[in-house]
Amino acid sequence: MVKEEGVVTSASQSTAWVKTVRTSACDACKAKDNCEILNSKDSMHFEVRNILNAGKGDRVVVGVQTRPLLVLTFMLYVFPIFLLLIGAVAGKNLAFLLKTDQNLTSILFGFILFFIAVFIIKKINNNVAKNQKYRPFLVKILKKNNS
Repeated sequence: MVKEEGVVTSASQSTAWVKTVRTSACDACKAKDNCEILNSKDSMHFEVRNILNAGKGDRVVVGVQTRPLLVLTFMLYVFPIFLLLIGAVAGKNLAFLLKTDQNLTSILFGFILFFIAVFIIKKINNNVAKNQKYRPFLVKILKKNNS
């Protein structure tokens, strides 16, 4: 599990908005420049379920499960390339049956399977956005704001 410290910027009984400062974990990430939860280059601001009853100004620890993120990373980066290669090989082998140019059929089948992979990822993305196991969550409150 990846953990980050942050400050609650606003809170209700069900949700809290947490602002964290980017750390070395963010610096090592290849997708840091395209991260959708980034509001600026130095901080992240995102919504979590307020299971610990945190209040505005509280210092908290936020966690994200790594296994689901690795699965999503595989789906996003490896799966489309894998289907592209399968399509290219299938196209090359089917060119003889279709009586077409091997290169053209290989390219065509590769792109078709690549776009199928993109479509599958789009469908998965719609489900992932609703699934809590892919979202950050409150781990503990480090310091309550007494004001």
